Amino acid sequence: MNPTAEPGATTGGGAHREPTAELLGPVLAIGADTLARSFASRSTKIDGMRRRLPIFVVLLLVADGATAIDRVTFATEAGEQTVEGRVLAADATGGRLVESSDGALTVVTGEEVRGVESDDAPFAPLGADAFAEAMLAELPEGFQVYQTAHYVVCYNTSREYAQWTSSLLERLHKAFTAYWQRAGFELHEPEFPLAVIVYSNADQYAQESRDELGSATGAVVGHYSLATNRVRMYDLTGADQFRRNTGARVSRRDISRLLASPAAEPLVATIIHEATHQIAFNCGLQQRYADIPLWLLEGMAVYFETPDLSAGRGWRGIGKVNQRRLAIFRQNLRTWSPARIAAIVASDKPLRETRTANDAYSDAWALNYYLIQRQPKQYVEYVRMMSERKPLRSAPEDQRISDFTDHFGDLAPLSRELAELMQRL
Repeated sequence: MNPTAEPGATTGGGAHREPTAELLGPVLAIGADTLARSFASRSTKIDGMRRRLPIFVVLLLVADGATAIDRVTFATEAGEQTVEGRVLAADATGGRLVESSDGALTVVTGEEVRGVESDDAPFAPLGADAFAEAMLAELPEGFQVYQTAHYVVCYNTSREYAQWTSSLLERLHKAFTAYWQRAGFELHEPEFPLAVIVYSNADQYAQESRDELGSATGAVVGHYSLATNRVRMYDLTGADQFRRNTGARVSRRDISRLLASPAAEPLVATIIHEATHQIAFNCGLQQRYADIPLWLLEGMAVYFETPDLSAGRGWRGIGKVNQRRLAIFRQNLRTWSPARIAAIVASDKPLRETRTANDAYSDAWALNYYLIQRQPKQYVEYVRMMSERKPLRSAPEDQRISDFTDHFGDLAPLSRELAELMQRL
């Protein structure tokens, strides 16, 4: 997740003249205290029950190319439950990492396992229609489906907003994959449909996302879940309330005009940020639950997050300077030290902690921007190495530093050059 918006909340108001004056509704700020909570959430749902992924599990035996269907029965506080899918990894104690046919991941520890059955039927991801049907069965009444080449969008807001959202995400998918393919990185099509749930308003989103987001729920406009492989968001236009008040519908043209406004920019950027995570984890660039440094995961998403929704110009966000992150970085130049970059390279802690997250996200964006601009070949090779990391196998801190310096050189001179580049932008 990306703490993008400025602190504080604002609301749109006034008589209805232009869509941007009436429909914006509550602009929920995303402060530093919401950093990466949903992205780092190690949890999933099985039959309505939340399962926390134990961070102490070290999965040693990776089941590459597993195709059979496995059924793992395990003990919970609510009784025995069973998850069905393919085992991606197993450890010496009998623990399993299981991927279901809808792309969800479940970790079961060895001591929880009560039985494992396999059959000869090959594992197969759900097709788009079956996937959509399964999602609708989980959601409250009133949801509908809009499908595109890569996305299954479930929504209970207007069809126009679902269409606008899917169009934006398809542009992102096309731009993201083209970018990496031009860089020489071989990507693949998503194995599972990319699931997006769009709620009609912020209150519904907060209620349905509370289990995943906890205390951050009220300050988040959208998030991607590593466990479920889904993006959740709500209608940023406030069209649901507008429709109830006036009986009028909001057109796609109105939506485009509204969400191209400066007030909406950080909100749309957040949706792009979370959707970038989803694409990266589904096209072979990254693996879920692999030990990939947050400076790379989050800094890359910030690099991609700014859309240009001007009429007729489409997606033009890749590589643009992130002005919000640049401003924060420059504010910190008075106390600048190469140790700042060393800190985010060595540990995820600066990006996870409330006190340091806002600055660390800006440092992570700056580091990704610098490496892409100044060491593009080394950057691609580093990303390629990280793409081969296996789930739930952690690397020691000193390896993180050596991995970095092996590709990019010593941290101190690199950090000074980075600071100089940021001053000149």
